[in-house]
Amino acid sequence: MDWKNKKVLVTGARGFIGCNLSKELLKRGSEVYSISRSLEEPKKRGNLEEVIFIDGDVSKKEVWERVPKNIEYVFHFAAPSSVNLFKKEPEKCFNETFFGLYNALEFAKRNNLKKVIYPSTGNVYAGNEVPHIETVIPKPTNLYTVSKVACESLASSYSDFVNSIGLRISAGYGPGEEGKIGFGSPPFLFIRDFLNGKSPEVWGDGSQTRDFLYIDDLTKMIIKSAEADYTGIINVASGEFVNFKELLGKIKNILQSDIEPVFIPKKGNYVEKIEMDTTLNKKILGVKPISLEEGLAKFINYLKASS
Repeated sequence: MDWKNKKVLVTGARGFIGCNLSKELLKRGSEVYSISRSLEEPKKRGNLEEVIFIDGDVSKKEVWERVPKNIEYVFHFAAPSSVNLFKKEPEKCFNETFFGLYNALEFAKRNNLKKVIYPSTGNVYAGNEVPHIETVIPKPTNLYTVSKVACESLASSYSDFVNSIGLRISAGYGPGEEGKIGFGSPPFLFIRDFLNGKSPEVWGDGSQTRDFLYIDDLTKMIIKSAEADYTGIINVASGEFVNFKELLGKIKNILQSDIEPVFIPKKGNYVEKIEMDTTLNKKILGVKPISLEEGLAKFINYLKASS
């Protein structure tokens, strides 16, 4: 699909995913709008000078009255993306997550938008046995995943009025994560420690598995989900499972580092396996992700160059 001159709204454009998504849509010629709670000088927007920012909080319905009515697609990525953030400010985080999407769906319903794309998370599968496929009933284990399951149900309740797709995203990583404060993907945290000469900390014995998806591939899948003739829920992942010991080994090999990780006791309610089935993803989105080794090498080169 040609995105040139299409008017789109990317909420959360200063976040990790939203920023990368906005840059890609701008590159494709779209007119990008965003809702932001704290406007900054253009030079501080992370090369988002062309984004048209609207000052406000997505959970407040009056803010949406200032969004142009001729927006065609909403990429709603303004939501806290960490369990730790939910622990610090549970009510605020839940309200922003749930009522932010509610307002996005109401806006789409009133203005007959083509589609709303919103993030769920692969962590909704934390209470389920593998394989993690879209048809299983999630068993959320914390308020963060509860909020995502609630959002999926909310979007489903609008299915007669609004086309939407919820993306159960695996662990995305890559350029842009350095802006996160106090959290980040395991690849980012491990690479950062190695580059700083520190021993990365690993909870447990390193046997826990995850599916890591490079941000460029994640961005492509998000855009493809808008283009696809599909609504509902879809896993957004690479299909490549790796345990943390293997991840550390790959990073050490690329960096040629002799630093060893430190293994510490796991915290309560820890998720051991997230292994997402990508059969539907391959059929609907058709994006072939790069390998973990290639993604790690690209990310490491980026972090070295920007340090």
